[in-house]
Amino acid sequence: MSKDKESTEPYDEDLTYLVDAVFRLERATAKIGSLRLAPWKLTLSGYAALRVLDSRPHLSLAQLSRRCFVKPQTMTRIVTNLVKLGYLDRAVSPNNERAMSLTLTDHGRSTLRDMDVEVLKVNDAIAKNLDGIDLSVMVSALRDSARAVEADIQELEQPRM
Repeated sequence: MSKDKESTEPYDEDLTYLVDAVFRLERATAKIGSLRLAPWKLTLSGYAALRVLDSRPHLSLAQLSRRCFVKPQTMTRIVTNLVKLGYLDRAVSPNNERAMSLTLTDHGRSTLRDMDVEVLKVNDAIAKNLDGIDLSVMVSALRDSARAVEADIQELEQPRM
């Protein structure tokens, strides 16, 4: 459909294609991330949890799930796997005796450095097709878009009166 003609469709094709492109990229990124992290038996979600804990040790499970944008139940499964693999330690939180504090083990920290090399290859695969685009501007715009969608999610999840 030409952009000059008034659309009777309930959506803008260009914007729909944007959603399709973002969804396809997300799925492809998750798949290549899983393949690249397979030697460590991790997905990008597990890797992300390690990255967060590397810079912010002693987070609780709830704090980690918020920072990784996953549900607490999903984070429980991820953390259980990371502990089983020897990448994380769980201890009683110094701030709340009912909460667990999560920290990287020495093995987790050194393994994370090896994983970083593989995840950078994923990053490079995405970036190589973006010649001429200011990546910092694009990353900022994508994060702003994510925040806008997350705000919509919160609004839609609010109980209706």
